[in-house]
Amino acid sequence: MARIAAVLLTLVGAAALVLSAFQPWYEGREPREVALTDLFTGLEPAAAGGAATSMLLPLVAVAAVAVLGLLVRSRAVLAVACVAGLATGILWTVQQIRAVAPVAFEVTEVQRGLWNAGGGVLALVIAAIVLPPRT
Repeated sequence: MARIAAVLLTLVGAAALVLSAFQPWYEGREPREVALTDLFTGLEPAAAGGAATSMLLPLVAVAAVAVLGLLVRSRAVLAVACVAGLATGILWTVQQIRAVAPVAFEVTEVQRGLWNAGGGVLALVIAAIVLPPRT
């Protein structure tokens, strides 16, 4: 039963992360419009050069690593996916707060994309916890 729960949670979490890349995160801006380098240097108002250089890349990579961790039944690999997904969300949030000034950032303006990403990471964390060890 725990294995089925881990499979379902991993698939739901991975799907939520990929889906979040196609939904607005804050004030209508989608991760596909944010260059990957902006997570480290600050958010720029201009759109990203393409999907391969946008935040879509780490979100899809996290989902792929999570599914890989499920296939090899490794809690460590699932944990790496969780940390990478969490880091992506935290880096984006920090840069967004810096871009709009801490006083102007409104939690009520956070849109479904970020909530889906957070829910996806939470599902992956729970999957890593309930994944039974290899026998």
